Amino acid sequence: MTKDDQAYAVCGGGTGGHIFPALAVAQALRREEPGARVHYFGKAEGMERQLVAKQQIPFEGLEVSGFSRAFTARNLRSLWQAGQGWRQARRRLPALKIRAVLGTGGYVSGPVVLAAASLGIPSIIHESNSVPGLTNRMLGVWATRVCVSHPLAANYFSARKVMVTGFPLREGLDTPTREDGCRAFGLDPQRRVLFVFPGSLAARRINLAVAELLPELQHRVPDLQLIWMSGEKDLPLARQACEKSQTPVSLHAFILDVPKAYAAADLVLARAGAGTVAELSATGKASLLVPYPHATANHQARNAEVLRKVGAAEVMPDAEVDGARLLGRLEKTLRRIEYMRECAAVLSADYPKQAAQALARLLLKYGRMPGGLNAG
Repeated sequence: MTKDDQAYAVCGGGTGGHIFPALAVAQALRREEPGARVHYFGKAEGMERQLVAKQQIPFEGLEVSGFSRAFTARNLRSLWQAGQGWRQARRRLPALKIRAVLGTGGYVSGPVVLAAASLGIPSIIHESNSVPGLTNRMLGVWATRVCVSHPLAANYFSARKVMVTGFPLREGLDTPTREDGCRAFGLDPQRRVLFVFPGSLAARRINLAVAELLPELQHRVPDLQLIWMSGEKDLPLARQACEKSQTPVSLHAFILDVPKAYAAADLVLARAGAGTVAELSATGKASLLVPYPHATANHQARNAEVLRKVGAAEVMPDAEVDGARLLGRLEKTLRRIEYMRECAAVLSADYPKQAAQALARLLLKYGRMPGGLNAG
């Protein structure tokens, strides 16, 4: 096999929880095999296009859209688009000489992994949550290998295919210092920092509550300053709240350099998606988590419980989040911050941090083998 034949595909889209693990594996693959080509398959107009471009990885856009859990007319269109995406992937995978495929979830993974299976190209899927999503449950039947972050997720797949790898972490999480982080966001390293991080698509309820409490924050917690990723949709709301507040706030619609935000933070206010929980565990950050209540099988509540049990996080139900109650909970949490830091540091010391490398090596292994879906 020549260098030109060493081509691999990663796919995943819709949210950062699918995109960043795929990018982490792509970067690890290029480190493991510098001559290999890596292509990213994603939604043509999805948020992944811009994120992938920043990593200088060729992007292959597919015309796909998500499914509603209830039967609607829109699902018929989504089903038709999935078929179109499958046909597009079936043409592009051989044309690009793709040797193996990784799917990290989201509806874009379905057409690509199924196309790979139909062509005899080895495929790996990675499931981040303890309870797999609908797409990955289906793809587990067709994939060559199923890798999971949590041992609990292994119960949903064939035992002969499944492998526990942990979560593929984004590059550079442990590189910046607190001073680096505070400097990047224009904050005072002598004051405590709250990182408001609802996720790549943000969270309306959390943003509303932060906007409500901000005018009172200077009086109640005078040494606190914020890094706030509001999302594009809630940016006007957040700006208006910042104008009424004396608390220093570094406000952003989206933050690409998340490692520096973590480095600066004393406490992280976030949802409890698998990626966020993995990054909090790896970086040893104390957190106040608000699980998304409509996640599949309530898996965000399960994710958050892992950190709460070891003392690294407190958990607040989504239904209770408003300005007054969130402010009270922040005050209570900050009084326990030293203990939470100690617990988070213990968790970080034992957390597996090589999942991206393990998945990259698995891709290379299958890509070098003849035999298609029977490889390995």
